[in-house]
Amino acid sequence: MLNAALISLRDMFSPPFRSVLWRSLGLTLLLLAALGYGAQWGIEAIPDLGYDWADTTVDVLAQFILVIVLVVMLMPAAALFAGLFLEEIADAVEEKRYPQDAPGRDQPFWQGLWVALKFTAVLVGLNLLALPFYFVPVFGVILFWLLNGYLLSREYFELVALRHMAPEEARRMRRAHRLRLLSAGFLIAALATIPIVNLLVPLFATAFMVHIYKRITARA
Repeated sequence: MLNAALISLRDMFSPPFRSVLWRSLGLTLLLLAALGYGAQWGIEAIPDLGYDWADTTVDVLAQFILVIVLVVMLMPAAALFAGLFLEEIADAVEEKRYPQDAPGRDQPFWQGLWVALKFTAVLVGLNLLALPFYFVPVFGVILFWLLNGYLLSREYFELVALRHMAPEEARRMRRAHRLRLLSAGFLIAALATIPIVNLLVPLFATAFMVHIYKRITARA
């Protein structure tokens, strides 16, 4: 698994990946800038409380919460746009590392978009629900790894597997190897806690899960 992760990291900066990387990052940063601008407008619209100390406290707390929310939103935003380019990444990995295998079937664009939107909604919703617990020392980090490790490993493995098999077969394979996939998910989630690096996580997760899928099927 560690070898697959290292290969995926090296491939991230190869020419086929760089093209997707810049497009995904650009769209992600534009979305976050728009969200940040809208949230800042909302903060400025908070009515004055009539006391300087109270207004200052509310403003500081609101700014702090905004920063935390935007940090948490980095990965879901990146996941949304990376989902649009998943086929390109999977194709590049399979062509470079597994040229002897039959290529995967590209999913229709609108189907990929719908899957990306659904996954992003789940990722955002569950992370916002868990947000208060993320402030608890140690426990918050563990919860983040558990929640996002499970979600990311499940989604990206099935998306990769669906290029080669039917949905029910992909789900059966995921359930049969759930512990291995969860371990891979923890590694992905750990990278997601590193600022800036977390913007690369969806692309890394796609490449990583291609290698995991290939190794599972090779032993079947």
